Parts: sequence; structure tokens; C-alpha cells
Amino acid sequence: MANDNFYGYKRNPKKVNFQGARGSVDLEFESLNPYEFKKGMNTELAKLGTGLRESNEEQREKATDKVVKNLKDVPSYYSMMEHYETVTSKIEGRKPTFKSFVKEMGDYSMKEIKEKFTIDKMKEIKLRESVRTEVKNIIKELFKLK
Repeated sequence: MANDNFYGYKRNPKKVNFQGARGSVDLEFESLNPYEFKKGMNTELAKLGTGLRESNEEQREKATDKVVKNLKDVPSYYSMMEHYETVTSKIEGRKPTFKSFVKEMGDYSMKEIKEKFTIDKMKEIKLRESVRTEVKNIIKELFKLK
């Protein structure tokens, strides 16, 4: 990057992990999704009551540390948080925690062919269909006997 800034992030020289031919590289930051980082910076700065342009360096550093920490735990933290708030906005009473929501959503993510899904929605449908056919067969037998 020309000015070494990215959505309010300024590289900390103490955290540089790799010194390459083209300059220093912060490998921790490079592994983050830039879309999620931008969304996180906007969200965290909004919580602080400011925007990216109006914020000072201290606020941006605080928001950056929080965003990087959250994205290390869950790579799509802010998209999932948005989805969580949308889904649970209409729920009255006790809402599930965000961590349990993320754990549940993790079961629906893409997996390799070798791995199996723990939640199979088709089992319920197959079970319903098999029960339905059994009931139909029993009813047919009863009508044949009369």
C-alpha cells in the first residue's frame, strides 16, 4: 500500500513478523479478510461514537486491536454478528448467546468431501416420509380387511 494505511489500520513496527524484499509484512493482518476488517472497523468505531474519518489515532488503534482479536476467533465475525442481530431481533424472551449462535452456524459451513455434516436436515424429512408411507400402508390394509 502506498501510504501504509488500510481502512484506518497503521502497521505497528513491533508486530511485524516478516521482513521481505519489498518491505515489512504483518502476517497476522495479512491473513484477515479485508471486507470483514472494514466492516469491523466501521462497527467498532460506531460503538465508540465516531467514524473512520473523524476518529483520532488512539481510537483507530483501539478499534483495530478489537477487530483483529474478533476476526482471529471467528473469520466472519461481523457478518455473523449482523446476521445474529437480524435473526434474533424478533425473538421475544430469551435469545441465544452470540457464541452459541456462531457454533450452530459453523455446522452449516462448507466442508471437504471427506468430512460429514453433523446436522442432516434430510434425516427428518426421510423419517417423516417413512412414517407417512407406513401409516398409508396400515390404512390400506385396514380398508382391505373390511
